[in-house]
Amino acid sequence: MNSDNQNHQPDSQPKQQPKNQLSESQLHSHKGARVFFMFLGGVFLILGLIGVIVPGMPTTVFIILSAWCWAKGSERFHTWLMNHKTFGPMLKDWHEKRAMPRKAKYLAWSMMAISCAFLVYRLPAHLWWVVLLTSAICLATSIWMARLPDS
Repeated sequence: MNSDNQNHQPDSQPKQQPKNQLSESQLHSHKGARVFFMFLGGVFLILGLIGVIVPGMPTTVFIILSAWCWAKGSERFHTWLMNHKTFGPMLKDWHEKRAMPRKAKYLAWSMMAISCAFLVYRLPAHLWWVVLLTSAICLATSIWMARLPDS
């Protein structure tokens, strides 16, 4: 029996990565794609930040999209966003439990209802198809959100 084989016993448990660190498989292998995902993550972050101050524009979905893009494009930016004092807890809840805060759900439902009501009030009669399409999308989104667990 070879003495080298005795010293190399397989680990019974796989090594765990530190929290918020990406595995090699999450980063895209093509450099051009990583640059694209980094850029797109930045665009989504900017849209999310605009959503903080503009009523009716979502924040959460854009921040989640930004985190997803940066998971594919940049370990540094992804880790920064996941550890951000404002957005980090929301992203961790989404990543670990696919959960959404109840307050965020109420705010989203309210904003969708107000937006649809505003469309009914302001759009001319020949654009009612826009109202119906927007309302259908908002209704589907509301049902989907209602099914998510609260964080």
